Amino acid sequence: MMMKYARNTLLAAVSAAALAASPVVFAGGSLDISLADDVARIGYDATQMGSGMHISMAALHHEDDGDMVSAGLHVVDVRPSSSHLYIGVGAKVFAATSDYFDAVALGVGGFFRYSFPAVPDLSLAGYGYYAPPVVSFADAENMISTDVRAQFNLLPTARIYTGYRYNGIRLEDVDKRYKLGDGVHFGLTIDF
Repeated sequence: MMMKYARNTLLAAVSAAALAASPVVFAGGSLDISLADDVARIGYDATQMGSGMHISMAALHHEDDGDMVSAGLHVVDVRPSSSHLYIGVGAKVFAATSDYFDAVALGVGGFFRYSFPAVPDLSLAGYGYYAPPVVSFADAENMISTDVRAQFNLLPTARIYTGYRYNGIRLEDVDKRYKLGDGVHFGLTIDF
């Protein structure tokens, strides 16, 4: 029952964000697909043209351990720059469900991508979010979501990568952290 409420709440928040953003033009969108033996994740990111507002949405499915969706709002630096570093800071709402728990959390953090000047087609990227107990609900005490990856540009608009993801949810009244979809993964990011 609680997860149904959490999913509906997240769906309403994402729908409201999409409706609010509908009159504005987003540019720099990307589709991210990552796979591992038991895990699939798909994500979408876009930056509003002429501003620093960046939105993201993602869904992760693990064959045995459960599912997680997220929606984020960030700010990024959109000034023309010769910098090899691209960063964004903001927050993401997470909703996760499994046979063992239901969790909703608001994580604060950000993401980065750094391309190496000597080898511009090679880059290091990642993200990290932490949701403390005050903004973790249902069965969640707190939550951590991180990912780090090495990427290579196949084309100016497509990157392949390998990385390590960790999603840890500390449940109320349980001493250990429940992991959802963590481990090594491979993927493709397409910019459009």
